[in-house]
Amino acid sequence: MRKRRFLAWGMAAGLAISLMAGCGSGNKDTGSQKTTGAAAAPAAKESQAASSGNKETITLRIGSGHSESNPWITALEDYFVKNVSERVSAETGYEINWVKSYGGAVISLGNELQGVQDGLVDIGCTILVFEASRLPLQDMVYSMPFSCSDPLIVADTIKQIYSEYPEFTETYEKDYNQKFIGIGVSDPYGFYSTKEVKSLADVNGMKIGAAGINLSWIEGSGAVGVQTSLNDTYQNLQTNVCQATIQPTRSCVNLKVYEVAPYYLDANFNVVPFNSITVNLDTWKDLPPEVQTILTEVGEGYLDYEANYINEIHEQDLKTLEEQGCTIISLSREEQEKWAASLPDIVNGLVKNLDDAGYKGAEIVSRYYEILESHGVERVRDWNIGG
Repeated sequence: MRKRRFLAWGMAAGLAISLMAGCGSGNKDTGSQKTTGAAAAPAAKESQAASSGNKETITLRIGSGHSESNPWITALEDYFVKNVSERVSAETGYEINWVKSYGGAVISLGNELQGVQDGLVDIGCTILVFEASRLPLQDMVYSMPFSCSDPLIVADTIKQIYSEYPEFTETYEKDYNQKFIGIGVSDPYGFYSTKEVKSLADVNGMKIGAAGINLSWIEGSGAVGVQTSLNDTYQNLQTNVCQATIQPTRSCVNLKVYEVAPYYLDANFNVVPFNSITVNLDTWKDLPPEVQTILTEVGEGYLDYEANYINEIHEQDLKTLEEQGCTIISLSREEQEKWAASLPDIVNGLVKNLDDAGYKGAEIVSRYYEILESHGVERVRDWNIGG
């Protein structure tokens, strides 16, 4: 199909040039430049090609609801986009022209999966916390609070469980018209508050903002959950819509949340599989095989790069918070256990939801904990899975 498109364009271009020459055009440029198609059709529905010396240009539209100030999007740019561009140019007869739309410019936050499915972009970075109903398996760690807050261990755990259970990736192609090529992790979820919090008892009566299923982390604590997102966090704290928020640390540092919530609690809430990178399946099928290979290989490498980047910047972020006058407190193991014990049985609720969705819920959830334990991570609460 792609070859037929290229051939059809070439015949049309030749006819157009002949007509221009016949009309006495004074254009001396003997090279040809293929239209990207942005004015007439979505840019990368067809592997749009343009002659550039001996290279043909493929235009790919990439986007997410989050902006480049978030570390997973920073890593997407610094690692994924950069390496795909360099390798395609060096190893193939093509080069990539990127059309970038981060920060919700084309696909809004929480609608990335649908946007890639519909072809609004060719490559999307889906923020998983908003996709609990459509991607329950991929979102499962959000319902496993206090499991692990080390990005490197969580990354290794994800790699292992994804390799053992292909259903983690197959659903994208089966149900959502897209090819899975990469996964990233969050930085540790922190608790920013307008007053000092040292224990579970301190959050009683507070209004706490969180996104999506993160609200389950405060059930039973006596706090009131407020649905919010990173984009609304600063204003919600400033206007007393909430007195605290549970959000990834780096993004809140970039948003200067410490200005309105100068207390930071390191509660060991979690690091989770946070964002997936996928390619619209129609776009994927139109890409040259060698470009598909590069996208796959770079996509696989994204997790290690992003997790190491997350790990490094988290230490920097804690120093930044101290420099900005933020009070940093670590929740003791005893208080972590109290907090986890106060929660309803959300892990077995997760298992049931996965079972209802056709997955081996108890087996997969148990395996995730087993892999963490192989890395020396002790369970904060024994959820008696399947019991």
